[in-house]
Amino acid sequence: MRTKRWLKRLIPLALSALALAALAGACGGDDDDAGSTPPPAATSAAATPTESPAKRIQERLQGVPGIVDPANLSWPREVEGLNGKRTIKAKPSKIHTMSAGIDEITLSLVPLERVVAVGSATKNPDTTSFAPLVQNLPTAAREPEAVIATGAELVIATPTQKADVVAAIESAGVTVVQLNLDPTPAGRLNAILLLGYIYGEEERAIALADEVQARYEKVVSVTGKKSEAEKPLIASVTKYTSLYMAGAGSTGEGIITAAGGRNAGTAAGLKGNPQIGLEAIVAANPDIIIIPMPAEAGNKFKAELLAEPSLAAVPAVKNSKVYVVPPSLYTTNSFANVRAVEHLAHILWPAEFPVADPPQFSLAGQAAR
Repeated sequence: MRTKRWLKRLIPLALSALALAALAGACGGDDDDAGSTPPPAATSAAATPTESPAKRIQERLQGVPGIVDPANLSWPREVEGLNGKRTIKAKPSKIHTMSAGIDEITLSLVPLERVVAVGSATKNPDTTSFAPLVQNLPTAAREPEAVIATGAELVIATPTQKADVVAAIESAGVTVVQLNLDPTPAGRLNAILLLGYIYGEEERAIALADEVQARYEKVVSVTGKKSEAEKPLIASVTKYTSLYMAGAGSTGEGIITAAGGRNAGTAAGLKGNPQIGLEAIVAANPDIIIIPMPAEAGNKFKAELLAEPSLAAVPAVKNSKVYVVPPSLYTTNSFANVRAVEHLAHILWPAEFPVADPPQFSLAGQAAR
């Protein structure tokens, strides 16, 4: 089984790019799923001359969680989410999702005209790099009444969406699939393939998964060869109502590790994205500090760190290696975190990664760029 073969190959990378994050308070977005990491290197063989397109698609979908019968490429088709099995009667033309991260995947798979509305976070350039694409779409709140009013025939809900909200939307005759997302690297690719199946865009989903794979592999093929002595100790720190640092199992850790660094929060024994004090930064003693915050607030926080006497001996502060990085790349809950990996790899290894502003992934109807 092809899926099992490439998942077996993913194990080393999955261990090095830990998954689960809890950035809800620190990121400023509206995604209520736990977090994300950069997708892994997933291997896919090209179709042989005698292999039919349908068979190739079926093989790629085999083993993807949530797809009940990958051999069924017609309609209706059945998928299984946290809210049970749901039947998609026909290729959906009116789609709405309840997460900026899921919007990013959706907008990469289907033409814009099939998305009836987005949440306010998807229109915020500090939350997602897809914001310019959706400015003319209606904005919908997360309450059931607002979601129903969009006219969506299919709604994709997040794992932590309350059951009564899902039930209220379904009571209006709307099909709701509450994704049982796996936030590991392999799980992020599976999310692309599952949503591609739900939307009737299997070929596009496979192409996007391959594109994500190729870009991720390009980075880790270089950074994975760096010795531990070469890898800088990096702290991902934000300041909102309090200070937070990315620890083990966070999105920040996954990005830092894939880009060729060591996560200072993990080394300091932190888990998730806990609230910290300045003494935690002193104890972590990072070589580099990254600040995934909007530019104005991030630069203000950066100035505070550089001027703080208690941090004067911390290498990152002493050597002025404190960088404000775009939260639209670093805190998104989708495969788009790969762009953060590319962005950080440029900061760490500019000779090997000369592109400072990684390009957007291709969208539906475009060739991979």
